[in-house]
Amino acid sequence: MTLSFYEERLLQRDKIIIYMLLGTVMILIAGLREIGLPDTEAYETMYYSGSKSITEKLVEPSFIFIRNILQSFHLGINALFLVYAFISIPLRLTAIWKISNFPLLTLSLYISYYYQMHDVIQIRCAVASALFLLALYYRLEHKNYYSLLCILCGWIFHFSAIVGLVIFILDNKPLKSWKSTLLYLIIPIGIIFSIGAFDITQFIPAELGGDKLQVYRELKDKGIEGDLEGIPFYMNPAILMNICLFYGCIFFHQILSECNKYFPICLKIMGVAFFCKFSLENLS
Repeated sequence: MTLSFYEERLLQRDKIIIYMLLGTVMILIAGLREIGLPDTEAYETMYYSGSKSITEKLVEPSFIFIRNILQSFHLGINALFLVYAFISIPLRLTAIWKISNFPLLTLSLYISYYYQMHDVIQIRCAVASALFLLALYYRLEHKNYYSLLCILCGWIFHFSAIVGLVIFILDNKPLKSWKSTLLYLIIPIGIIFSIGAFDITQFIPAELGGDKLQVYRELKDKGIEGDLEGIPFYMNPAILMNICLFYGCIFFHQILSECNKYFPICLKIMGVAFFCKFSLENLS
């Protein structure tokens, strides 16, 4: 974090060296972590149980492919963590370097929360989200084929990545008044979907992940939802903080758009993410 305050004074060469060193440390920490941290035991079960695991239907082909290769060399679970870290972290660092005006500052903010949540815990999601950031960059640079390829590759690592296709609907134009109003209302609308009995996941085609959502519903109906059940948003300080930041970004969107040319579409994506978060709350 301290280095980020001196970022403007650093030579480009020094920033690259620091960036690469931090990336190396991040890979080692994520790949060599001990079993017992959140999600590590679940991955250990999926790694050694194989098709016997009840969550096997929820696992992407990439996970099964990587697992089979590593097991053919008689490697343990940490080899799996290392492989995912070697994929996700360089991709994410590349995306941050391309998108952010202050990559070291952005990286320090990323390490403080999302690195621990994604690269250290949700390793499949980490790869998908890194590829989504690259897809966003290519979309805004009008390289749509590269953007689509990144999203499809992300889908191979995590089925939810298909939602990233939303970037082809959204634009990067400054917010008009009606769009700002819609963003202000999008969280309450999502909560209304969550409170009511209406489940929009019933209308998602199987090809877009509807079959996987059906498995989640079956697990929930059977009472197997301990690991799938999250903390209610009104008791989760991280989500509440993100909601406050979201509304603050909407209020100051004109100033923030002048600081980063990618800000308008990022704000719209955040709105879509909040709507999905709350409208899918009933699923698990």
